[in-house]
Amino acid sequence: MIEVATPEVPLVVERAEEPKANYAANVAPIKKEFLIEAPIQPEPPVVSEGNGEAAKEKKKEDRRDKRGMNKDRKRDMARTETKIRASAVRLCPSVNSSGDVKCKYGDKCTSEHDIPTFLAMKPSDIADKCPVYEANGKCRFSYACRFGNAHLGPNQEQLEKESQGTAGEVRNHHSMHIQVAMRKRAYDFSRSDEAVAEIQPGGSLHQGAMEWEKRKLDMKSLKGKKYLAPLTTVGNLPFRRLCVELGAEITCGEMAVATSLLMGTPSEWSLVKRHSSEKIFGVQMAGGYPDTMSKAAQILVDDFDVDFIDVNLGCPIDVVNQKGGGCALAARTSKLIDVLKSMRYVMKDVPLTIKLRTGLKENDLTADKTLRSVLERVPIDLVDFHPRSKEQRYTKVARWDFVERISQATEEVPLWVCGDVFSYEDYYERLEKNPIDGIVIGRGALIKPWIFTEIDEKRHWDITAGERIEMLQKFVNYGLDHWGSDDTGVEKTRRFLLELLSFQCRYIPVGLLERLPQRINDRPPFYTGRSEMETLLSSSRCSDWVEISKMFLGPPPDQFVFIPKHKASSY
Repeated sequence: MIEVATPEVPLVVERAEEPKANYAANVAPIKKEFLIEAPIQPEPPVVSEGNGEAAKEKKKEDRRDKRGMNKDRKRDMARTETKIRASAVRLCPSVNSSGDVKCKYGDKCTSEHDIPTFLAMKPSDIADKCPVYEANGKCRFSYACRFGNAHLGPNQEQLEKESQGTAGEVRNHHSMHIQVAMRKRAYDFSRSDEAVAEIQPGGSLHQGAMEWEKRKLDMKSLKGKKYLAPLTTVGNLPFRRLCVELGAEITCGEMAVATSLLMGTPSEWSLVKRHSSEKIFGVQMAGGYPDTMSKAAQILVDDFDVDFIDVNLGCPIDVVNQKGGGCALAARTSKLIDVLKSMRYVMKDVPLTIKLRTGLKENDLTADKTLRSVLERVPIDLVDFHPRSKEQRYTKVARWDFVERISQATEEVPLWVCGDVFSYEDYYERLEKNPIDGIVIGRGALIKPWIFTEIDEKRHWDITAGERIEMLQKFVNYGLDHWGSDDTGVEKTRRFLLELLSFQCRYIPVGLLERLPQRINDRPPFYTGRSEMETLLSSSRCSDWVEISKMFLGPPPDQFVFIPKHKASSY
């Protein structure tokens, strides 16, 4: 049974041509034969709390607790992951290494060194085929692989075969020496230091007179290409790889925080990795200060394979804004100009792009004024505009009526817009009716990655449950190739598969709708699919997502916990 929360405030979609009498506002028009009666939920007990100020404050606090991002989930999930790792048997990497390598921990090592003992204690294999072995001809996790029997010989030797050449190459993975240099403060930042000195009063950059290098990629030449937005948490390399296969032409990595990059944080450096199938790839950064942003940009330009760098001026998350980045930086024009000037100074011929929202408050539209001030002083190569405010986050419809004012502010600079594009009809209608160069697709790609194929073929794809399962299998295979096929890699792949399912459950199959296209903010009434699998894929319950993950990755560990990113069903 599909359980979807009813929104507290109905959202009105501003599309005059849509018939209003056919269905209620913000409710998906599902055919009657697929509707089911909603289960009667018991009323919660009502507790009288009086009418004082304390009672009002408590009610406000309760409302805040029931909606928005679950800020405790990372901590709670990390604790569980630590317990699972501590209780699992692990094979020492020295055993898996080729050649005679001694364990550097000696007698203090807590991992297993005897292969027969490890294989006896290891959990049973998930399947008789290893995706990494099938694609690469050799599995780098050998005995520790959860699909290990697929590449074990009769005498427990590791088997090798000719590579199928389907895995491709991962670039920008050579960051270990950069991480070490960051921790030892040994990286040469003379060019960045010069840039920061130049933007101070009296410097030539501050006066605005400087010759800028010709870009290695003309961003105007990208007009009309399909751009997958940078998506925090869910825009990982395996997901981008899947979207490229389905038709995405421009991709951008998840938001990386400049200060974390400079600290040499491995998890942050993993965000700049690029698959060889990503033909046009950018790195998105967040930060609030010229020195940190220019230093991080210098490293990316000098040591990594990136086509452009995007500055996130639209992140509404408090932890980013409190450190001067995201929407907070866009609101401080003079600081923003200094950040962009210092970055432009060190980036040589690599294009610099920015992403921003309408402003901080819903009814205070300041983005056009900000852009005019910035573009007069810094040569920006592309503007990505999200027509919502920081206050809105993702609620209510995107303000496409504000795009005209933004286009007047950007003038010759390419303008791309993202917001509520969920079908090929939305895509081509927005392109035709607005003075823009392209559209960036975010949530629409998370809910249905095949939107890029629909745009190419100009059709609504009534995708079957079986075809959706095949796509999820590809994502799992790409995840195992990226994160690994040992215990840690399998569970990390499971975690990101569940993150993806938390979005894909919002997709309503084309054959179930009375009217097309589905609108991105429409919430479905209780309904059933055309098959058990279609119904399961539409479930909004975490337990059902875990059941789907078992099809690809076997049962999770006993202590496994997955907490959705949002406490409420956020559309």
